[in-house]
Amino acid sequence: MKKLIETAKKLIFPDLWVIAAVSAVGFPLMIFSLSYLSSTNPFACVSYLLSAYALTVLCVNFSRIKKRFSELIHGDEIKAVAAFRGFMSRYKYTAMYLNDREFRAKVSLCAGLAVNGFYAVFKCATGAIYRSAWLWAIGIYYVILGLIRFTLLKNVSITDRQEPSRERKIHEYKSARICGIMMLALNAAMSGMTIQMVLQNRFYEYKGYIIYISAAYAFYCLIAAIVNVVKFAKINNPLLSAAKTISLASALMSIFALQTAMFSSFGGGEEFQRLMNSIVGGAVCFSVICMAAFMVIRANYKLKQLLPYGSNADGKNNIT
Repeated sequence: MKKLIETAKKLIFPDLWVIAAVSAVGFPLMIFSLSYLSSTNPFACVSYLLSAYALTVLCVNFSRIKKRFSELIHGDEIKAVAAFRGFMSRYKYTAMYLNDREFRAKVSLCAGLAVNGFYAVFKCATGAIYRSAWLWAIGIYYVILGLIRFTLLKNVSITDRQEPSRERKIHEYKSARICGIMMLALNAAMSGMTIQMVLQNRFYEYKGYIIYISAAYAFYCLIAAIVNVVKFAKINNPLLSAAKTISLASALMSIFALQTAMFSSFGGGEEFQRLMNSIVGGAVCFSVICMAAFMVIRANYKLKQLLPYGSNADGKNNIT
C-alpha cells in the first residue's frame, strides 16, 4: 500500500522536466489526432490519455511550475534572461514592474481596461449593424466588465495618493463593495448570453488551430486567476483583490465560451450541447453571484469594524 501511494505521488507530482516533456508530446499529438484520426483509432486514444495526463499534472503542479519559472526569471541560470532583467532594472517603471507585485496588478488592470474598451465598442457596433441580440449581449458584457475595471482603476489612483490610514481603508472597502454590486449587473449580461446559448444554440467559433491556442490560454487564465485571488487576499488590499476576483469571473466566462466553441468544432449532439451549456452556464453564473455577494458582505463587515460607533456602512452618522 505504501509503495502504491508513493507511485501515485510520483505520477501526480513528477519532476518538472517530465511535465514539460509530457506536455510537449501530448498536446501536439492530441491536436493531430483530433484533426486527422477517428476517435476509435488506438493511436488517438493514447494521445487523448497522454494529453489528459499532461493537463492534469500541469494544473496540479501549477504553483511549482510558476515558482520555478520565477526562479529562472529572477535568477542567473539563463544569462540572456539575467541580462534582460538587468536592462529592465535600469529604468524606474520597468524595474517596478519586475519587482513590485502590486504595480504589476495595476498594469494588468490598465491593459484589461483597454482590451475591454476596444472589444465592447467593436461588439456593440457590430450588434447594431447586424441587429444581433447575441452580439449586443457580448458587447454589454464587455461594457460592464470595462466599467468595473475603470471603477477599480480610478479608485486605485485615488488611494495611491493617500497615506495609509483608516480613512484610506474605508474608501478601499467602499469601492470594493461598489464593484461587487456591479458584478451582479455583469452576471445579468452573462445570464443573457447563457440563455441565448441554451435556447437559441448560440456559440463562439474559432477557426482551425486557433481553438487549441484559445483553449490553452483559457485554462492558463483560469489557473492564474485562482492563484492570484488567493495570493492577493493575503496582502490586505481590497481593490487589487477585487480586480483579481473580476479576472476570475472573466476567466470562468472564457471557459464557458470555450466549451461552446468546442461543441461547434467537434459536435456532440444538440441535446447534449443544451444540457452541458445549461449546467456549465448555470454554474458560472452562480459562481459569479457568490463572488459578488462575498465581496459586498465582506466589505460591509470590514466597514462596520472600521467606521466609528453610530455610523452606518455609508459613513453617515446615525446619532441625532
